[in-house]
Order: sequence, then C-alpha cells, then structure tokens
Amino acid sequence: MSGPLPNWMRPLATAASVGYGVAIRARSRRLEDGLALDCGLPVVSVGNITAGGTGKTPLTQWIVRALQAVGHSPMIALRGHKGAENADEVLEHRAGLPGIVLAVGADRAQRIASMRLKNSACDVVVLDDGFQHRQLRRDCDIVLIDSTRPALSDDLLPLGWLREPALSLRRATAVIVTRALKVDDELSDQITKLHGQAPLAFCQHSWTGLEGIEDGAVHEVSWLKRKRVAVWAGIGNPRAIVEQTESVAAAVVDVARLVDHASWNAPKVARLAQRAEQAGADAILVTPKDWIKIAPLGVKTALPLVRPRLAIEFLQGEHEVREQLARAIRVGQSRCHR
Repeated sequence: MSGPLPNWMRPLATAASVGYGVAIRARSRRLEDGLALDCGLPVVSVGNITAGGTGKTPLTQWIVRALQAVGHSPMIALRGHKGAENADEVLEHRAGLPGIVLAVGADRAQRIASMRLKNSACDVVVLDDGFQHRQLRRDCDIVLIDSTRPALSDDLLPLGWLREPALSLRRATAVIVTRALKVDDELSDQITKLHGQAPLAFCQHSWTGLEGIEDGAVHEVSWLKRKRVAVWAGIGNPRAIVEQTESVAAAVVDVARLVDHASWNAPKVARLAQRAEQAGADAILVTPKDWIKIAPLGVKTALPLVRPRLAIEFLQGEHEVREQLARAIRVGQSRCHR
C-alpha cells in the first residue's frame, strides 16, 4: 500500500478515500460557483496536491528573497498547523526571514487585511500552502511536485497521498519539481500530460552546512562523512532527508518514527537521544522544522545534534521562475489599480 496508513487499514482507507473524493468534488463545484476574495495585493501561491512535505517552506522563502531582491516587500500568509502562531512553519519563517510580516490563520483574507493595516509597505502576498485555499484570488499558482515521491498516480487520501485528483494540476499556473537530483524526462512527461505544460523548473534542496543546536557551531557537510547518524524528521516525507543523509554520512543507523508536525519535550529528546546512542550513532541530524522546537528546550545530549542549512539550487528554470514571479506582480498590480 502506498498511502500514509498501514496495510491492515486498507479496507477502511478505501472507503474513506471514496468519501473524501466525493467531498473534494462537492467543494470544488462550490468554489467554482463562488467568487474568490480579492485581498487588494498581488498574490503568489505556493502549494502541492499531495499530503506531506514537498519543500514548500524553503521554496516559499526563496520566492520571498527573490522578490525582496528586486525591491518588493512581501508578506507571507499561511494557515499554520492547526492555525497556531507558534506552528513549526511559522517559527521557521521567522527564523529564516528575520523581520518578515506573517499573516497567520485559517481566514487568510482577514489576516492579510489586518496585517496590511500595521504594515503598509507590504506590496505582495506569498501564500504558503495555498493551492487548496481557493477562497483567495491569486495571480500565480505554483504547485510543487517532490521528485522522491511524485504520487501522481496515487489514490486520494487516506488510501494514497493525493489531497486532490492529479488532474487538478490543470488549475496551476506552473509546476516546479523539488528535491530533484537531475532533470527527469519521464516525470516531466507525466506532469505535461496532467498539467498541459512541462515543469517550469527542477530544483533541489542543497545543504550548505550543518549547524550545531547546542553551540551554534557551523560544520561543513563533509563533517558527516565518517559518522554514523540518527535522523529525527517530523515531516511529511522523511524518506527524502534520510536518503540525503545516507548520501553524505558513513551510515544512517536509526530513524525515529515521528508524525508530521511532531511535538517535542525534554523527556522525548532524552529518550530518542539514548536510543540513538544504543544504535551506535555518532551524531543526530534533525530537520529545520524539528530544530526550531527542540532548540528552545535546552536539553543536553551526549551526541551532537545538528541541523542542515538548506538552500534552493535550481538545476533548470531559475530564470523562468523569476520571470513568472515578475509577470504575476505586473498582473496583480494592474488588477489592484483598476
């Protein structure tokens, strides 16, 4: 079974997937009949059609920096896990983009309006995880496909990984393939058949260094070369970071079983650190999403805890992505100034 639930739950997952499909189609018809709200600013949406991580947070931050580099003042609008101001994506954005304006909440139009009153310089909204949030009008809909788990031929949740049918890609302005080691012609053809156009870009999440949680020391990625590593990854697709760790470390000896958006406390850190020691690990690698919640706990561990510093590196299409963003801003500004 390819979905998020274990095999023994397949009969239940099958029935739930059918029900989910009915609800998705009804919601789609309802949204098509209604009018999307205009927030009064150009809107660039970054989203996906699968459950779990596709790299939305680092790509959203790359887009924000790209817009800032040409003189814009972006605001990020996101629901946040369970609508919380201290959700991991919110904390990641605050840490990765100091001073960024964040509009957090389920009613994104209302939160954007509220934040605009306090931050009049903001001239564009970047919608994080916005493809399914169709209540808000946008000028560019970017959908991310994770090359390590495209899931384009999967079933709907919870039998498969799809949040909505793969043909929903037709709604997207552009598709970007993330976590790509190469330009994959077969995946590109599959996306073209569903979306109507080839992927706009292929990019990967490169590691530019490793930062120690306790001391803040920064190591070269090669620091892992001779180390046996335990991986803590409370993200939707932990396989991607495990495989990336395997490619640079001597071995991955332990992978903690964590749910997406995993919560952390001191006893849990201590327990998993002891387990990593027993597995023979020399170091523990945690994702940036987990690091943001573990670091404030101040737990001392015998093994060094490190997190990778991430950067988006384009294999193909960076210029086209920048052009797409500029086009979306022009269209949005024209719409807002009518």
